Amino acid sequence: MNIEKTFELAIENHKKNNFQIAENLYKEALKTNPNHFKSIYYLGTLLAETKKFDLAKLLFHKATQIQPNYAMAHNNLGNVLSELGEHQKAISSYEKAIQIEPNYSHAHNNLGMILQKLGEYQKAISSYEKAIQIQPNYAKAHNNLGIVLQELGEYQKAMESFEKAITIQPDYVKAYNNLGNALKELGEY
Repeated sequence: MNIEKTFELAIENHKKNNFQIAENLYKEALKTNPNHFKSIYYLGTLLAETKKFDLAKLLFHKATQIQPNYAMAHNNLGNVLSELGEHQKAISSYEKAIQIEPNYSHAHNNLGMILQKLGEYQKAISSYEKAIQIQPNYAKAHNNLGIVLQELGEYQKAMESFEKAITIQPDYVKAYNNLGNALKELGEY
């Protein structure tokens, strides 16, 4: 079986959550060509999904070396670094993704999440607002904006963000929970 067929079969199994089969097929493709970008990138994705963050980090780092202008690889590297507690490196990865693709709403949202975690609330708000400006129906960014506003005691604005997230995605349980918490803080429960 040639490398492209092996990769296609890996993707097929990955989509079906047959992670072990997919992982073995990605690795088989990489035996044929250790720099096969798609196999490196998607194996990194699979390893991140299965919480093998140290291995995913190595693969996403290699992916960014092979294709330095692929914003999604930098964003995913940032996600893995964040999971590993390497916050400053995660910020650098998100910023690199945004530098490559300024309208990458997910990278702006992810940057906001790490900035919020570090207590840099105003920068987090700016990141969430940029994500929303790029993608107005991005429910997660609205919810995240609401969370940081709530942390700052701006409950009315937070409620508006949660309500917007719910309007966009009516089954967004976290946004309902956050809205309930904001209402409680305002004594409107």
